[in-house]
Amino acid sequence: MTDIDPVNIIVTLILGFLPISEVRGAIPYALIFGGNNSMATSIYVMTGVIANLLIAPIALSLLSIIEKIITDERFPAVLRKSYIKIVETALKKASRMEKITFVSLVLIVGIPFPATGAWTGSLIAFLLRGDKKKAIAAISLGVLIASAIVYSVVYLGISILKTIFLL
Repeated sequence: MTDIDPVNIIVTLILGFLPISEVRGAIPYALIFGGNNSMATSIYVMTGVIANLLIAPIALSLLSIIEKIITDERFPAVLRKSYIKIVETALKKASRMEKITFVSLVLIVGIPFPATGAWTGSLIAFLLRGDKKKAIAAISLGVLIASAIVYSVVYLGISILKTIFLL
């Protein structure tokens, strides 16, 4: 029985928070390095999921700060005008799908494909000017769905490999 390694907790936390890996990287890491120690595996998995759940509130707050900087008159006019044009285009398209934004966010975050996840969901919610509390709820639900999917697939894959190779 292995001990709970603080390094693995930190790595899982980082993987769960990074835009590229999120739970798609944190959970496989947690299952592999947790080994046969169910307590360690549980702590590692929960660390990765919690890190991923923290993204939406942090990202939405950071994006607000970044937008204030970009829209300031002292910011280069070309970049400011480009940003405003992108946001206006997004808002025009969003007005047609206002009713499905919550479900859309849940699906964008919850289906663990490349370039989907809490970071992407946060950016979309911010650009569509959705209600922050609803956006965080939708993104959190999506993270939990993605976590369940990734955990199930990776656990099943490891079980199959153990069976094939008699590990």
